[in-house]
Amino acid sequence: MINIIIDGRQYQVEPNQSLLSAAEACGIEIPSLCGSDGLSGCCLCEVEVKNSGTVKACETSPAEGMSVITSSPALSRRRKQNLEDILSRPDINCAVPPCQQACPALVDIQSYLYFISRGDNAKAVDVIRKTLPMPLSIGRVCPAFCEAKCLRNQVDEPLAIRFLKRHAADKVLSGSHPLVPQPKPEKKKHIAIVGAGPGGLSCGYFLTNEGYAVTVFEAMPKAGGWLRYGIPEYRLPKAILDKEIDIMCTNGMKIELNQRLGSDFSLSALSQDYDAVCLAIGASQASEMNYPGSELPGCFLGVDFLKDQIMEKQFAVGKKVAVIGGGNTAIDCARTALRLGADTTLIYRRTREEMPAETYEIEEAEHEGVHFYFLTNPVENIADETGRVCQVKLEKMALGEPDASGRRRPRPTGEFFMDEFDTVIAAVSQKTDMSFIENENKLELPLTRWNTLTTDNDSMFTGVANIFGIGDFRRGPATAVEAIADGRRAAQGIDAFLGGDMEKLYTDSFHSRNVDRIHLVRAQHADKLKDVIRNRMGRQPDKEVEQALQKFFRARMPSLPLDECKHTFAEVELGLSGQAAMTEAQRCLSCGCMDGNACKLRRYATDYQVDKLKIQQHHP
Repeated sequence: MINIIIDGRQYQVEPNQSLLSAAEACGIEIPSLCGSDGLSGCCLCEVEVKNSGTVKACETSPAEGMSVITSSPALSRRRKQNLEDILSRPDINCAVPPCQQACPALVDIQSYLYFISRGDNAKAVDVIRKTLPMPLSIGRVCPAFCEAKCLRNQVDEPLAIRFLKRHAADKVLSGSHPLVPQPKPEKKKHIAIVGAGPGGLSCGYFLTNEGYAVTVFEAMPKAGGWLRYGIPEYRLPKAILDKEIDIMCTNGMKIELNQRLGSDFSLSALSQDYDAVCLAIGASQASEMNYPGSELPGCFLGVDFLKDQIMEKQFAVGKKVAVIGGGNTAIDCARTALRLGADTTLIYRRTREEMPAETYEIEEAEHEGVHFYFLTNPVENIADETGRVCQVKLEKMALGEPDASGRRRPRPTGEFFMDEFDTVIAAVSQKTDMSFIENENKLELPLTRWNTLTTDNDSMFTGVANIFGIGDFRRGPATAVEAIADGRRAAQGIDAFLGGDMEKLYTDSFHSRNVDRIHLVRAQHADKLKDVIRNRMGRQPDKEVEQALQKFFRARMPSLPLDECKHTFAEVELGLSGQAAMTEAQRCLSCGCMDGNACKLRRYATDYQVDKLKIQQHHP
């Protein structure tokens, strides 16, 4: 053994190795891509050695008394330039796949699809849970932003990414002993999270894994937030949600139920009693739709109606139900009313194309028997002799110029008609319950004019005391996967605030596309493929052609028969088989960096602040 000095500290190392290996054995990382495919001569491992100048650590052996500096402004400049040179090579791909760029949680989709394609669902789930710890639930309810950007769209059909996430999670996490990450040593720091929805639970999950003591305060009788009280049973069985929450609490996260901010405790008290506070209070309060007759018996708000179906079941629907709205909540209300035996019509003031609800949700509602009135708006509810709503006066609308959302603004035409409905459910929007602020005198939160919370986009810090904020309270009404994305960012921000060392995500894309795979994209690919197979098979029915194309086209989710859907709250989607999942995952074009979020080149380029735009201009 010999003695050397690294960054001012003395270490004993074996002489018969490289300086790079010696530093690694001492727990010191010197940036290096040595040994990576196609990256010989990366020069990132250069260090400064006293009396010898700058040397490559991979080519230098330690010597008695050697004094080494691994980090300095000069080394950082050299490494940044070396990284820019590497990234500018025509054979280097450092593109994040478009599916991952579209995912709010930045899940390493390409990597987990690779593992599913090989039948290794456990590794797939490990990849998913690094950024999205609720794959059982999100695999059922995610709007799948990723699929809209899947490059396979330009070939035939996008991959069924949501189905595959659910498949892997069902196989790995539904058992009696699902694996959970080993937590870091206890940090003696206490975190309070207000709200046990997907964002709050995810934030708590990541922080308990880091060794923090986390308590989540939830106003409702059970945890889950909108996943429990807003998503119907036929989309997300609550036994599945309960299973997922139990798994997330394995490392010590505590959930205190029936504890409401502003009445059972104050924000200022939490701020004083805990080392950090995360507000994840969601947007669980319905926005009223005030027009004549909207207060009549038989008129409900969508959020209240869905919540009641999970709890008391006191909101009885009649024989003919009108649901007002065009979002996912409106669709859920309509499909729920249908299952309660009602003839259901969804009324939306724009066209089908402008509906914010997910396309597959609209299609499923339509297949199950929900009727639609487009370009229609209610103007008055009419009562019968008992005082209950019995008719709705409706006005036909026309589309004008685009509004702030980019959709064309509906305008009244003055043309009216009447229809009979004995139940009206208004599901137009949601908002955050802000009543907790009324008695809060010590802390003033930074709020927008829409009563949403202003935070730092990266850390979720409000700038006030030790308070962070996430999810719908920050964004306005959004999706569960967006809340989860905020939850991880808040966990990272809280950990940094308290001096921790939580693993960073490296998801910046330094190339705009993958140079190796883009040539596979041909818009006419699917049609030509069908023609070839038809010619080879002769005059075979289209059904047999489709069977022959199973390995090329998107997997179809097995579902309950339509006749059963209308009469039961049992889960509609039944899940892919193992072979179907593997076949579907094999359709992935692998259009991003093969190392995914573990890519060292991406990590170093991020840490040394390489200019992405500069690289992309030379490497489009």
